[in-house]
Amino acid sequence: MFACLHAARGELATLAFSFSPVVEQTLADTVVFSIDGLERLIGTPHQIASEICRCGAARGISANLAIASNPDTAMLVARNRHGVTVMAPGREADTLAGLPISALEADPAVIETFKSWGIRTLAELAALPEMGLAARMGPEGVRLQRLASGRTHRALRVMSSPVTFVKRMELECPVSLLEPLLFVLSSILHELTEQMRRQSVAANRIELALELGDKSEHTRVLEFASPCRDPLTLLKLLQLDLEAHPPATEIVALRLELRPAPPQMLQHDLFLPATPEPQKLQIVASRLAGLVGEGNVGSPSLLNTHRPDAFTIRPFHPAAASPQTALQTANTVGLRLAFRIFRPAPKADVRLKREQPVEVKAAGVNGVVNRASGPWHSSGDWWSEAHWSREEWDVALSDGGLYRIYCRLDSRRWFVEGFYD
Repeated sequence: MFACLHAARGELATLAFSFSPVVEQTLADTVVFSIDGLERLIGTPHQIASEICRCGAARGISANLAIASNPDTAMLVARNRHGVTVMAPGREADTLAGLPISALEADPAVIETFKSWGIRTLAELAALPEMGLAARMGPEGVRLQRLASGRTHRALRVMSSPVTFVKRMELECPVSLLEPLLFVLSSILHELTEQMRRQSVAANRIELALELGDKSEHTRVLEFASPCRDPLTLLKLLQLDLEAHPPATEIVALRLELRPAPPQMLQHDLFLPATPEPQKLQIVASRLAGLVGEGNVGSPSLLNTHRPDAFTIRPFHPAAASPQTALQTANTVGLRLAFRIFRPAPKADVRLKREQPVEVKAAGVNGVVNRASGPWHSSGDWWSEAHWSREEWDVALSDGGLYRIYCRLDSRRWFVEGFYD
């Protein structure tokens, strides 16, 4: 037996999951679920329908309910008849008989064809000879006739039950120290990660809400570069974050939520050096952030600008490229020059001849220019304090080095930006 709920709004799936784990959400306003086995717990189909209505009313849901021996009939009646309808097995056609032909979800052209034949109700469609209908309308016509007579049979397209990994705990006494708080968090993390292990998922985000004694809430959110379900690693990351951002007053309750994500397996390569585990690297990055500041630890990322040496620090994420791809790239790229930047760029004394550099003197750099290439002009951000305007040259000096020098046009001062290696 199957039950179908149809309503314009309401948490129909949640109500259905409270009665059965086998639920199909056909549309946003329609769910079908199996009620097999409920007769031993609740009773007859009429008693089951009464219990579903009672639970729906408690949740504030007003819906049409239909119970039938197959899901298609239950869905067809629930979408076209108000109230509660319980159909006895074998009597589905009697209930469907009075419904209009437009109740069928079919191609409008097919419905118009039936109307041109004088068919107005499902009973009239069910009375047509099956062989003649198949000859004129094909398999679709036979399917619609079986649906009109309540003779379809299929399995439900089961949707998975929404799984959340959340736990809230009220403390027996207020906590103001980090150590007893970590003891409570450790117990919760072990419980939630064990649930994740049974579901074959891991956590890529932690949301911790601490309810304080002054009725305020201290919330911390941690994002992970790689999904993790090791409770000790998650506890260490929470500890480092709470040490850097402690709550203002004592804690009376807490709520911890782990966001699930597919786990990632780290595959090492025989021909590349071993890389640290992402979880351990996350702990190291958190420790460094506590020492140098959160905005100073992460992965450098170039900014979308022509300003020289413009970058920002983003949260660390492991590279997605496989080791094999990296090896193939290294073998096909060929020889390239590396440019090593001086930070800060040392000041230089540059002697010009015919507006070209002929000699460069700076800290660690001294020589006559054997060959020069340039100049290249660049400028931008004139509307902000970070504006720049400069003239660049690549020079090969007599000391054997290949350098890039530039002149700031606003001050006419020269600097050595770096050298090619």
